[in-house]
Amino acid sequence: MKQRFTVRRRIAVALTSAAAATTLFTGTAAAAPAAQPTADLGAAASGLRAAAAGNADAEAAIERLIASPRDVAKGLGKPVLTLPGQIFPVPAYSDTGQGGEVLGQLYGSGVATNMNNEFRFGFFGGPGSIADNQTGAELNVVWYSLANGTSGITRLDQNNKVVPTVISTAPLNVGKGMVVGAVYGSLWHKVGPKAEDVVKSTIWMPSMGMVMS
Repeated sequence: MKQRFTVRRRIAVALTSAAAATTLFTGTAAAAPAAQPTADLGAAASGLRAAAAGNADAEAAIERLIASPRDVAKGLGKPVLTLPGQIFPVPAYSDTGQGGEVLGQLYGSGVATNMNNEFRFGFFGGPGSIADNQTGAELNVVWYSLANGTSGITRLDQNNKVVPTVISTAPLNVGKGMVVGAVYGSLWHKVGPKAEDVVKSTIWMPSMGMVMS
């Protein structure tokens, strides 16, 4: 029998795992600074566009976001400060996502982790679990640092490396400060016990967020 978990349950699992990791690595969660950092939203959007330039899939993903100004404002309005797991405020939507007319096809969310002094971008979502074999699918994050101007497009290909249920990038040297990222592409999910019990999800609206590295 195939098992299909809702995005809400997946998010709850990931949040529980992140909380456990916080206790394991830091003992207690770090308090947010008194003064909230601010960012130039125009510079963030322009930086993502520049980072995506030359990559057709990345360009299309960023343009879909920029065409949705309310989502952009939500994703870039204020950095997420909770460490070690920073969940993007703008979730991803895909052809396999859950929901109806109101929520649409809600799929999952990007995340940034900073454990053992290793900054990574990641993603968690449903249905089922993220498959170990990702041949024929490719999930990427396009990112831009507002602190130092560095940028890139990096593949998420390390499954369950840092937090269970999360596929992530290798450690990234993005410097310290605010970083904006958008996760796009496709991902295989395991939805049953047999080898053929897999489903490919393709994101049509990327997950975006501004985080602190």
